[in-house]
Parts: sequence; structure tokens; C-alpha cells
Amino acid sequence: MEAHISSGEEQRLTFRLLSYWNRIRADKKFPALSDVNIQEILELWHFTFTIDVREEEHKFFYFGPKLASVFGHDYTGEYLNDAMDDIIVNNTIGFYEKIMDSQEPAMEAASFFSEGREVRYRSIIVPFSNNGVDIDYLVGTTNYKIF
Repeated sequence: MEAHISSGEEQRLTFRLLSYWNRIRADKKFPALSDVNIQEILELWHFTFTIDVREEEHKFFYFGPKLASVFGHDYTGEYLNDAMDDIIVNNTIGFYEKIMDSQEPAMEAASFFSEGREVRYRSIIVPFSNNGVDIDYLVGTTNYKIF
């Protein structure tokens, strides 16, 4: 999965998302999802997912089209528990509960084996809150390579 990145710009999607999150957060604990200006990060946005955590059963609010292409499935509107049946989703996004507990962004880079092949990945998930206190949405990006 590769995005077209202009010269001099951070190429790792994870660091680009974290940098944008910090910028729109400013001096608040969390930015609101409405603070996101998709046009500012359109290229990155196509590689992100948004998880709605307002209800007991969390679900994908958005699954970027380029991310869906890489994963081979668009999880938009699907419950997270159902998506976790996919070993790649489970390993690259499954740590999302850490963010709920710590109330801070979390990043992971690791590897696992799927069908006898090594999968290396890097993922980040950042929290958003409409009221500044309760996390409503999680936004993340992930990329992986199968060897």
C-alpha cells in the first residue's frame, strides 16, 4: 500500500496522521471529529478508518477506499467484532481498546504469520471527542506487507 507523497513530506501514514491530530487538537485533550478538514488530508484520508465507539457495539463509521482496496473489503458500517474475524484486521487494528483505556494515541509496529506467510505492519489510532471528555470516535491508519 503506497500513497503518492510529495517530496519532503513525511511518508509514513502513521506519523502523518499523528502530526495532523496534534495540530487540530491544539491545546485540547482531544480534537472533535468535526475539526477534521478532509481536504487538508485528502490523500491520507483515503487510507484511514474511523470507528464509532459511542454505542456498546463499536462499528466502522468509515473505511477509506484505498484502505479497503488493500484489505480487499470495505468495512464501512460493519461491527468491529465481526471484522475481527479477519486475521489482518484483528492484528493491525485490534489494539484499539488500548486507546479507550489510555485516552491517548497508540501506535504499533509488529509482525505475525498468516497462512504461513509473514505479515509486517505499522498502525496508529488516535481518539476524538465531541464534548472534549468522552471518546466518540477513533481514527486510524494501517499499512502492511506480506512476505
